[in-house]
Amino acid sequence: MTKSQYSINQESIKVVKRLALMSCLVTVLVTPLVRAQSPSHPFEALRGLERFNKSSSLSLDNTSQAADTLLSIKGVKIGDNVLLQAIKLAEQGGQLGRIRGGTRSEKIKFNFSQPYENTRLEQKVELYFDKYNGFIQQVTATYVLQNAYLSIVPIREQTLNAAVAKFGSPMTMQQAYDLSGQLNGEIEFDKFIQGIQSQLHPLGLEYFQKRNISRSSKWVKGDQDYALMHSGFDRCYLWHANAFNQILTLCFFDDTSANPNSRGIELDLHDFPVSQQIKELGNPHTKPDISL
Repeated sequence: MTKSQYSINQESIKVVKRLALMSCLVTVLVTPLVRAQSPSHPFEALRGLERFNKSSSLSLDNTSQAADTLLSIKGVKIGDNVLLQAIKLAEQGGQLGRIRGGTRSEKIKFNFSQPYENTRLEQKVELYFDKYNGFIQQVTATYVLQNAYLSIVPIREQTLNAAVAKFGSPMTMQQAYDLSGQLNGEIEFDKFIQGIQSQLHPLGLEYFQKRNISRSSKWVKGDQDYALMHSGFDRCYLWHANAFNQILTLCFFDDTSANPNSRGIELDLHDFPVSQQIKELGNPHTKPDISL
């Protein structure tokens, strides 16, 4: 081998070593990046939730409501990020049910179960959300007993007591009289709506009109002078905040109905200004109109 050939061979070896070193450095730098981009929770890759970012949040600037005054069910508030709350409910022991609708889904359900006498008490938590942005628009929690022959009444009483401890007393009959302008007796739903209509958000008015499903819809005196809503077969206590902008109901079937145990006990949460704000966000992926 000539001196010039030896020199060229040594340079080639140096080049190969440099390339190998650069390859190792690129691998070291890129691998953490790939790991950082991979989902940190299985729900982030789950069909039906993968389109959302758990770090997204909704500003309440346009609702005139402070975050610490918002009602919640199992820690979930209207306007929350559905992916983030789904992860939190799973951490509480909830079992995620099948998500229907795939990438167009608008509801997820979690099931919680605990022993109760000789059966089990099941709690079903449903989150209804905006399919474009993933912000929660309605929350319901329903308690049922696996053994439908056991009375649901004790569960109803416990749920009402727990709700009073957490949210305070529901609307009383005296408050319903003051709002409707009536002095005594049962309050027809039409009259009640007329009394509060001026302070209702449009979505709130729509909500109460849907509750006014028949001429027999009314408010009557329930437990401890709480106002009890009669709406079809439903009997409901109601909590409200910020001039009826937020509404939470606890509903059940009348004891004389066909099967009050199958209805269970349902908590249902709405926040109308926040829902309106979510609705106005629309679809961020909508293609713009082109004018020529």
